[in-house]
Amino acid sequence: MKKLILILIIVCFLSANSVMAVSIKVNPSEVKIETTADLTEKEITIENPGNSVALFEVYLDNFHNFVKINPESFILEAGKSQKVTLEIKKKETGVFSTMISVVAKPISEREFKANAGVKIPLEITVKEKKSELWLASILENFGDLFKNQKNIIYIFSFIFILSLFAFLFAKKKKKNIGLVEKK
Repeated sequence: MKKLILILIIVCFLSANSVMAVSIKVNPSEVKIETTADLTEKEITIENPGNSVALFEVYLDNFHNFVKINPESFILEAGKSQKVTLEIKKKETGVFSTMISVVAKPISEREFKANAGVKIPLEITVKEKKSELWLASILENFGDLFKNQKNIIYIFSFIFILSLFAFLFAKKKKKNIGLVEKK
Protein backbone atom coordinates (compact mmCIF):
# COMPACT_ATOMS: atom_id res chain seq x y z
CA MET A 1 0.00 0.00 0.00
CA LYS A 2 2.85 2.36 0.83
CA LYS A 3 4.42 1.65 -2.58
CA LEU A 4 1.16 2.52 -4.36
CA ILE A 5 0.85 5.83 -2.49
CA LEU A 6 4.50 6.62 -3.23
CA ILE A 7 3.96 5.90 -6.95
CA LEU A 8 0.83 8.12 -7.03
CA ILE A 9 2.72 10.98 -5.35
CA ILE A 10 5.60 10.70 -7.85
CA VAL A 11 3.16 10.65 -10.80
CA CYS A 12 1.38 13.76 -9.43
CA PHE A 13 4.68 15.66 -9.10
CA LEU A 14 5.83 14.66 -12.57
CA SER A 15 2.57 15.66 -14.21
CA ALA A 16 2.54 19.01 -12.39
CA ASN A 17 6.00 19.83 -13.71
CA SER A 18 5.21 19.18 -17.36
CA VAL A 19 4.66 22.37 -19.31
CA MET A 20 3.60 22.98 -22.86
CA ALA A 21 5.29 25.74 -24.79
CA VAL A 22 4.21 27.13 -28.15
CA SER A 23 5.69 25.69 -31.32
CA ILE A 24 6.21 26.73 -34.94
CA LYS A 25 6.27 24.96 -38.27
CA VAL A 26 7.31 26.85 -41.42
CA ASN A 27 7.14 25.77 -45.05
CA PRO A 28 9.47 26.11 -46.96
CA SER A 29 12.40 25.94 -44.58
CA GLU A 30 14.53 28.04 -46.94
CA VAL A 31 13.47 30.75 -49.42
CA LYS A 32 15.40 31.48 -52.64
CA ILE A 33 14.02 34.07 -55.03
CA GLU A 34 15.32 35.02 -58.49
CA THR A 35 13.80 38.17 -59.89
CA THR A 36 14.35 41.15 -62.14
CA ALA A 37 13.91 44.74 -60.98
CA ASP A 38 10.12 44.32 -60.93
CA LEU A 39 7.85 43.59 -57.97
CA THR A 40 8.00 39.92 -56.97
CA GLU A 41 5.93 38.05 -54.41
CA LYS A 42 6.67 34.81 -52.58
CA GLU A 43 4.46 33.01 -50.05
CA ILE A 44 5.50 31.04 -46.99
CA THR A 45 3.17 29.06 -44.74
CA ILE A 46 3.41 29.29 -40.96
CA GLU A 47 1.64 26.66 -38.88
CA ASN A 48 0.87 26.33 -35.17
CA PRO A 49 1.34 22.60 -34.45
CA GLY A 50 1.07 23.20 -30.69
CA ASN A 51 -1.92 22.75 -28.40
CA SER A 52 -2.60 26.41 -27.60
CA VAL A 53 -3.37 29.74 -29.25
CA ALA A 54 -0.30 31.89 -29.95
CA LEU A 55 0.64 35.29 -31.32
CA PHE A 56 3.03 35.02 -34.28
CA GLU A 57 5.34 37.82 -35.44
CA VAL A 58 7.34 37.73 -38.68
CA TYR A 59 10.19 40.12 -39.46
CA LEU A 60 13.47 40.37 -41.42
CA ASP A 61 16.91 40.72 -39.87
CA ASN A 62 18.00 43.05 -42.76
CA PHE A 63 16.70 44.69 -45.95
CA HIS A 64 13.45 46.08 -44.46
CA ASN A 65 13.54 48.83 -47.09
CA PHE A 66 12.81 46.60 -50.09
CA VAL A 67 11.09 43.51 -48.64
CA LYS A 68 7.62 43.95 -47.17
CA ILE A 69 5.98 41.21 -45.08
CA ASN A 70 2.21 40.87 -45.05
CA PRO A 71 0.90 40.17 -42.39
CA GLU A 72 3.68 40.91 -39.92
CA SER A 73 1.69 39.78 -36.88
CA PHE A 74 -1.26 37.38 -36.48
CA ILE A 75 -2.91 34.99 -34.02
CA LEU A 76 -3.14 31.28 -34.80
CA GLU A 77 -5.19 28.67 -33.02
CA ALA A 78 -3.75 25.21 -32.42
CA GLY A 79 -3.38 23.23 -35.64
CA LYS A 80 -4.12 26.22 -37.91
CA SER A 81 -1.87 27.82 -40.53
CA GLN A 82 -1.40 31.25 -42.10
CA LYS A 83 0.06 32.27 -45.47
CA VAL A 84 2.54 35.14 -45.28
CA THR A 85 3.51 37.11 -48.42
CA LEU A 86 6.95 38.55 -49.04
CA GLU A 87 6.90 41.46 -51.51
CA ILE A 88 10.31 42.19 -53.00
CA LYS A 89 10.86 45.62 -54.60
CA LYS A 90 14.51 46.01 -55.59
CA LYS A 91 15.95 48.17 -58.36
CA GLU A 92 19.66 47.32 -58.24
CA THR A 93 21.10 43.95 -59.24
CA GLY A 94 22.95 41.61 -56.91
CA VAL A 95 22.51 38.81 -54.38
CA PHE A 96 21.01 39.73 -51.00
CA SER A 97 20.93 37.31 -48.07
CA THR A 98 19.19 37.69 -44.72
CA MET A 99 17.03 35.73 -42.29
CA ILE A 100 13.27 35.73 -41.82
CA SER A 101 12.55 35.53 -38.10
CA VAL A 102 9.28 33.96 -36.90
CA VAL A 103 8.48 34.22 -33.18
CA ALA A 104 5.49 32.63 -31.43
CA LYS A 105 4.29 33.90 -28.04
CA PRO A 106 1.62 32.22 -25.92
CA ILE A 107 -1.50 34.31 -25.36
CA SER A 108 -2.88 32.54 -22.31
CA GLU A 109 -1.79 33.88 -18.91
CA ARG A 110 -1.93 30.37 -17.40
CA GLU A 111 0.67 28.90 -19.69
CA PHE A 112 4.41 28.84 -19.29
CA LYS A 113 5.79 32.01 -20.92
CA ALA A 114 8.39 30.41 -23.19
CA ASN A 115 8.49 31.87 -26.68
CA ALA A 116 9.39 29.79 -29.69
CA GLY A 117 11.37 31.10 -32.64
CA VAL A 118 12.61 30.03 -36.02
CA LYS A 119 14.98 31.65 -38.53
CA ILE A 120 14.46 30.96 -42.22
CA PRO A 121 17.30 31.75 -44.67
CA LEU A 122 16.22 34.17 -47.41
CA GLU A 123 18.31 34.69 -50.56
CA ILE A 124 17.18 37.21 -53.17
CA THR A 125 18.96 37.30 -56.53
CA VAL A 126 18.05 40.40 -58.55
CA LYS A 127 19.08 40.05 -62.19
CA GLU A 128 19.15 42.62 -64.94
CA LYS A 129 15.89 42.73 -66.85
CA LYS A 130 16.43 41.49 -70.40
CA SER A 131 13.75 40.97 -72.96
CA GLU A 132 13.76 37.75 -74.94
CA LEU A 133 12.54 39.53 -78.07
CA TRP A 134 15.23 41.67 -79.68
CA LEU A 135 12.73 44.22 -80.97
CA ALA A 136 11.16 44.62 -77.52
CA SER A 137 14.63 45.06 -76.08
CA ILE A 138 15.46 47.79 -78.60
CA LEU A 139 12.17 49.59 -77.97
CA GLU A 140 12.68 49.31 -74.21
CA ASN A 141 16.12 50.94 -74.49
CA PHE A 142 14.76 53.51 -76.96
CA GLY A 143 12.10 54.47 -74.40
CA ASP A 144 14.83 55.26 -71.87
CA LEU A 145 16.19 57.90 -74.27
CA PHE A 146 12.99 59.94 -73.96
CA LYS A 147 13.14 60.21 -70.17
CA ASN A 148 15.47 63.21 -70.36
CA GLN A 149 14.44 66.43 -72.15
CA LYS A 150 17.99 67.02 -73.39
CA ASN A 151 17.97 63.60 -75.08
CA ILE A 152 14.72 64.47 -76.87
CA ILE A 153 16.28 67.63 -78.32
CA TYR A 154 19.32 65.64 -79.53
CA ILE A 155 17.14 62.94 -81.09
CA PHE A 156 14.93 65.39 -83.00
CA SER A 157 17.97 67.41 -84.11
CA PHE A 158 19.56 64.22 -85.44
CA ILE A 159 16.34 63.28 -87.27
CA PHE A 160 16.08 66.80 -88.75
CA ILE A 161 19.67 66.73 -90.03
CA LEU A 162 19.17 63.26 -91.54
CA SER A 163 15.96 64.44 -93.24
CA LEU A 164 17.76 67.50 -94.62
CA PHE A 165 20.57 65.35 -96.05
CA ALA A 166 18.04 62.93 -97.55
CA PHE A 167 16.15 65.82 -99.16
CA LEU A 168 19.32 67.37 -100.59
CA PHE A 169 20.55 64.00 -101.84
CA ALA A 170 17.19 63.28 -103.54
CA LYS A 171 17.20 66.75 -105.17
CA LYS A 172 20.77 66.29 -106.43
CA LYS A 173 19.96 62.84 -107.76
CA LYS A 174 16.89 64.20 -109.58
CA LYS A 175 19.01 66.99 -111.08
CA ASN A 176 21.61 64.44 -112.28
CA ILE A 177 18.90 62.30 -113.87
CA GLY A 178 17.59 65.38 -115.76
CA LEU A 179 21.08 66.09 -117.14
CA VAL A 180 21.47 62.52 -118.36
CA GLU A 181 18.12 62.63 -120.21
CA LYS A 182 19.00 65.93 -122.01
CA LYS A 183 22.18 64.48 -123.49
